Amino acid sequence: MGGTRLRRSGRFLAVLVVVAALQPLWSGAAVAGSKQVRAKVEPALAAAARSDPNRLFAVVVTAVPDLAKNASGQAADAVRRVKGHATHGLGIVGGASATLTGAALLALANDKDVAAIVADRSFGVSFDPVGGAAAAGAAGISEVGAPVAWAQYGLTGMGVTVAVVDSGIAAHPDLGTRVVAAIDFTAAMPAVSTSPLGDPGGHGTHVAGLIAGDGTSSAGRYAGVAPDANVVDVRVIGADGSTTLSTVLRGLEWILQNRRTYNIRVVNMSFGAAARSSYTEDLLASAAEVLTFAGVVVVVAAGNSGPGPATITTPAIDPFVITVGALDDAGTPSLLDDSIASFSSRGPTPVDGIAKPDVVAPGRKMVSLRAAGSTLDALYPERRFGTDPLADPAYFVLSGTSMATPVVAGVVALLLQRDPSLTPAQIKYRLVSTARPLAFAPASSAGAGMVNAATAIASLDRGRGRAAFRITNAFANESFTPLFGQTLVWRDIAFNGGVDSHGKPWASVGWGDITWETLTATTITWESVDSLSVGSLSGTGAGGWELVD
Repeated sequence: MGGTRLRRSGRFLAVLVVVAALQPLWSGAAVAGSKQVRAKVEPALAAAARSDPNRLFAVVVTAVPDLAKNASGQAADAVRRVKGHATHGLGIVGGASATLTGAALLALANDKDVAAIVADRSFGVSFDPVGGAAAAGAAGISEVGAPVAWAQYGLTGMGVTVAVVDSGIAAHPDLGTRVVAAIDFTAAMPAVSTSPLGDPGGHGTHVAGLIAGDGTSSAGRYAGVAPDANVVDVRVIGADGSTTLSTVLRGLEWILQNRRTYNIRVVNMSFGAAARSSYTEDLLASAAEVLTFAGVVVVVAAGNSGPGPATITTPAIDPFVITVGALDDAGTPSLLDDSIASFSSRGPTPVDGIAKPDVVAPGRKMVSLRAAGSTLDALYPERRFGTDPLADPAYFVLSGTSMATPVVAGVVALLLQRDPSLTPAQIKYRLVSTARPLAFAPASSAGAGMVNAATAIASLDRGRGRAAFRITNAFANESFTPLFGQTLVWRDIAFNGGVDSHGKPWASVGWGDITWETLTATTITWESVDSLSVGSLSGTGAGGWELVD
């Protein structure tokens, strides 16, 4: 690209939230049929608002940045002016969550400061798509080479913290005191705890065990991949397995703010939502990218919507995250009897056609930690599993890409223990380039193959990897600009004859035109991000929400 460099202005906003000043609400058909509505509002959301202007809609609004304005105050005031409620600042995507009537929503789209309005939709988490299963032992952990990493390299994830964005983490002997922080964004008033807050769903505890369980309750047999790693519990999923877009975004923003406090180097997201747009317009993808470029490795489940093609969910559709599909290891540590799990989502991504998943890992009939009394525990008592017939079962059996994802997150923790200087791009490159190819599966279902901890650790290749994709709109337009003053300076304006690969003069190339493989965690420090606020804007909290999808 001729070599870009990014110059930071030194100015930052306390909160990257703008909900625009609104035009008058009632101009009937003129508002409903405006070009701005078509350009800024999701079609289904706009149609619903037009059909029922008095209905309340929960939305996320992203804004065109303006360094001269008080973003959080403007957001709250703008929503109040239309008799709506601004609930939470979502600085990680340059927006805010709010509750507005259909009429107010349509009027808001005509404001020049508003970039986009999307539904704050709810979505479910696929806990376990596979019918009854018997315990499969620790074959999956062995198959990815974790025991080799422990024995030959002495790597167990010690000193590395993985944030588990999920349904919570219950206290469990196999985690000991390594749950170093917990916060619950499904609660009205989230507060940080230094001890486990519990797991009403049961999903997050199982995920945490595959990452960092030490096997205390099974004499080491059912240890996770990185048994000495620390975990941070970021609860965003309720006991019923559902969540909302804004709840997840708040959790990811908290991680962004607190990553240095707890040395959070990895984020595990064992859930996803149906992809309805290009990743460039997807706010979950935007938030995942912000974390990635801030130096945090984001590992995401591909989804449990297989075996059909183009079933990858969001934020796994994002080209910069590590997207994980599920392998069925048939209960043995050998590849000879393996296959891609039928439920594992296949690529490419549904809108952009990007090759996914990136890698696969064992994800069927995985034994990990049980959260006694949780929803899953009550629904599937036959999945309880213990090694001592006289004791209450300590383990549980689950299947899904949700289970494959923490296996890969654990491998990432091992890599970072050995070399903390590795960037997210280098980690992804290392995992993909050392994966074990699977002759029985095409790339659309297996990516580069099964993740291989031992080979990845042994590799000395520090190639940072390349991604021929630009970052998302919200990242480029709403987050980066206020933090860094939006300054692109071209080192050599005459490079390549003065034009890019499409013939566009360098001087006119903006954020939306750049291939962002040149933007890495080493070129951005993101110090200002630590000053973002996550608190309630209006004081109404979750009480102002009405879920409409």
